[in-house]
This record gives sequence, structure tokens and C-alpha cells, in this order.
Amino acid sequence: MKCPKCGKEMRSGYLFASKDGAFSFANEVPGVFEKADRSDGFVEITQLRLGHRVHIEAHCCEACRFVVFHY
Repeated sequence: MKCPKCGKEMRSGYLFASKDGAFSFANEVPGVFEKADRSDGFVEITQLRLGHRVHIEAHCCEACRFVVFHY
């Protein structure tokens, strides 16, 4: 896959979190004691998987530090 930012070839692999983590997206990062799924603009990218390392297929351009993934 070509990088949409610089046009160089991207490396295929996986974006992953620490054990038991999950990826989410929101307009702002919630505080430690706030429920993340109540954040403004919350989108669940990956589900929490207790005892497993959460991961998602991704493409990384090391030249411009750009990552592309589909969820």
C-alpha cells in the first residue's frame, strides 16, 4: 500500500495495545475516572479482550510516521 501522505510504500503489520487494552476514538481523551464510552464523539475501534493483546491490521509509513487502519 502506498502512503496517502508521501507516496512511499507502507509496511503492513498490526497496531496493538498493552494487555487488556482497547482502542477508542473521541473528541477529547477522558480522565482516568471517567467512563470512556460516555466521551463526546466516542467510537469503539476494538473491543476489550481480557487476557489478550488487542490488535488491528494496519499499514505504517516510517518515513512520515503515518499509520492507516480500517475498523
